[in-house]
Amino acid sequence: MKAIAITHKGIEDIAALEIKELIKVNSKVNETVVLFEPKKMVDLCILAYKAQSIIKVICLFDEFKIQTDFNETLKIMEKRIKKINLDKWLDKDKSFKVLCKHLTNDDFSSQDIEKETGAFIIENIKQRKAYNQKVDLENPDLIFYVYIFDRNCYLGIDFCGFDLSKRDYKVFSSASDIKGTIAYSLLRIAGYKREKKLLDPFCSSGAIPIEVALYNKGSVNYYRKDDFAFLKLKPFEKKDFESFFNKLNEKDTKNKPFIAASDQQLYHVRSAKKNAKIAGVNKDIEFSRADIEWLDTKFDKNEIDLIATKPMFSKYDLKKTKKTYDEFFYAAKYTLSEKGKIVLISRATELLKQSAEKHGFKITEERNVWQGQQKLEIIVFKN
Repeated sequence: MKAIAITHKGIEDIAALEIKELIKVNSKVNETVVLFEPKKMVDLCILAYKAQSIIKVICLFDEFKIQTDFNETLKIMEKRIKKINLDKWLDKDKSFKVLCKHLTNDDFSSQDIEKETGAFIIENIKQRKAYNQKVDLENPDLIFYVYIFDRNCYLGIDFCGFDLSKRDYKVFSSASDIKGTIAYSLLRIAGYKREKKLLDPFCSSGAIPIEVALYNKGSVNYYRKDDFAFLKLKPFEKKDFESFFNKLNEKDTKNKPFIAASDQQLYHVRSAKKNAKIAGVNKDIEFSRADIEWLDTKFDKNEIDLIATKPMFSKYDLKKTKKTYDEFFYAAKYTLSEKGKIVLISRATELLKQSAEKHGFKITEERNVWQGQQKLEIIVFKN
């Protein structure tokens, strides 16, 4: 059995790390995709429920290269789908639909692929079983997923049924927000551990501290566990999912981690608090409104082990932005522990690098990550 996890371009290694931790298997990394071989099919359910860096979990049937010409691509698709045996996934009473995520510059659309792929599946089953498989676009028993990135095409069964990167706690948001998947990845890039004290001084709507709290105590999908596509899959008809979820929801209540979140704007702090309450982690985070210039007065010297944040940036007021960055690194120099780290994410990092160097911080890692079509830069600093 083969599978893939789909993630953001730039954090594939973090998704591979989660897969290793959660189901104890190694992975191969491609752009936006992590390929692996689960030991049991239920491992895919565990990943879908627990992983924080993943967008989709797919049980993989096939992978191949597509062509720029739509008709040529359809010929390849038809030939590949004819070889797929769906007997253990579908029977006469089951329904299906096709979903496609198509990330290329080709002329054909996801809807084109979905329509034609559905027709190929129906024909495949008709030839094998002599009946027309039911299609249900609203509430299917099975979702056949087609993922295309660049020239690579992956065919398989969607175990999720929704985009895992869209967090249900993010009700109160702002234009500068990052996705929960990327917020979580910042922590893993910086080597976050439960015993480390963490601070986000530009918390906005709270994605980073909320992801830390959820990492420490449960699943980001706790309140939408009834929505997963794997609950309807034929191989799991006799599976006791109540016990499955109860086991995965067991919490470690010992040694409460220290997570602090602040922002210069009171409405941001209020939004973050509300989102944290929706996520069920409001009691795990210390929220406050704090100006960056006074940050060093709120914490003891060398108290904080990790600062993870997305600093404010205004291209219309670079003077104010530079002043804020200088104040931030000055305060960080005081509050950060001797082996502490700062991990920052931003659309523009030149001013950050200048201020960091001015206050004696060195860059240990740089990488780009894509949130949709938007490129963001991640930088890790240390004293």
